[in-house]
Amino acid sequence: MFKKITLENGLRILTAPMQGTNTVAILILCGTGSDYETKRENGISHFLEHMFFKGTERRPTPGGLKEELDAMGGISNAFTSHETTGYYIKAGTPYLERGLDILADIYKHSLLEEPEIEKEKQVVVEEMHRNRDDPASDIWRHWERLIYGDQPAGWDVAGDEETVRQFRRDDLHAYFTHQYVAGNTAVVVTGNIDETGVLERVREHFADIRHSPPRTRPAVTGIQTTPQLHPESRKTDQTHVIVGFRGYDAFHPKRYAADLLATVLGGGWSSRMFRRIREELGLAYAVFTDSENFSNRGYLVTYAGVAHENAERATEEILGEYRRIRDAGVREDELARTKDFIKGRMLMALETSNAVASFVGGEEMLTGTPLTAEEVLAKLDAVGAEDIAAVARDRFKPETLNMVVLGPEPDSQKFEAILSRFS
Repeated sequence: MFKKITLENGLRILTAPMQGTNTVAILILCGTGSDYETKRENGISHFLEHMFFKGTERRPTPGGLKEELDAMGGISNAFTSHETTGYYIKAGTPYLERGLDILADIYKHSLLEEPEIEKEKQVVVEEMHRNRDDPASDIWRHWERLIYGDQPAGWDVAGDEETVRQFRRDDLHAYFTHQYVAGNTAVVVTGNIDETGVLERVREHFADIRHSPPRTRPAVTGIQTTPQLHPESRKTDQTHVIVGFRGYDAFHPKRYAADLLATVLGGGWSSRMFRRIREELGLAYAVFTDSENFSNRGYLVTYAGVAHENAERATEEILGEYRRIRDAGVREDELARTKDFIKGRMLMALETSNAVASFVGGEEMLTGTPLTAEEVLAKLDAVGAEDIAAVARDRFKPETLNMVVLGPEPDSQKFEAILSRFS
């Protein structure tokens, strides 16, 4: 269970006491990311995340701040997505106050000094290069650009080298001032905690946070009427493919049915894609299906990494599984097994304090209405075989179909022909 309160200034505090752990997790979330950026400042949310570890008024040097983090013997890091930026510390229970003090300090009082900004530009560029050197990771950047195009939903969260290199302190400070405000912030604390004491300490640490309205983001636009393909030529040892469909946002009533559909298709060793693509045909080592929900959009996709000569066959087989489940539906025993699979994975995942913080905080930032694990499982249990079939019929059709293929000179005509045969 967890408790959520909203302070007078709009700051949200979520607490989840846990039994049988010696750790605490503190996660501070800001409702901002690349969805809120202009073209010129694409990547600024991610860059600002880096700069929060470069010193504050009370901790003026990056080295001193890092030493203080390491001295707790815990885990600390940050992340940026399309919709959310987060900063977290997981440490032993005695370090709760120190961890909260550090995170509140960097969240409110980062210096954003020009010399550190200039040094960090190269660090961020190297992070981009690392990610783009990994085709299994980089293909997702091309997938989002394909289905959403040249708008924030289709831009890379990290931006590109050109935009990153032109950032100046005034840009970062203006974005920081407008976005890192009370009403755009949630503080999540989980683990071995005294809930009443934590609430009071968070109140104190964030009493001076700014509280002006944050900027809004543009609506996602674009209409698709036919299958879309993006071939990305790259010298690789495998050909990487993503084949999937536009899906549902996090508020859609069929969200949980879509999650179950994706798990039936490619969520475990007994899933349909794994059995067919890997076990029966031996085409891939890595193959999975996932349903991704943002607050204003979503997609359901299958990824596979295959030998170059097997890419077309794998694509046909993936589409075949989509077609099969759409036309014939899901067996009751298969659905029951999938629900048990999800339940087991969820219960194991939520054994740690940082996982609970991510579970609660992630849904808070996505929908504003986080659910307990029991409530999520109840929603999944309420999904029937016909609900899943309805999602497959609604989504698995040519006008929502998309594909990215990344490898050495992929043959566009052959893949376009395969997609055109899907009906």
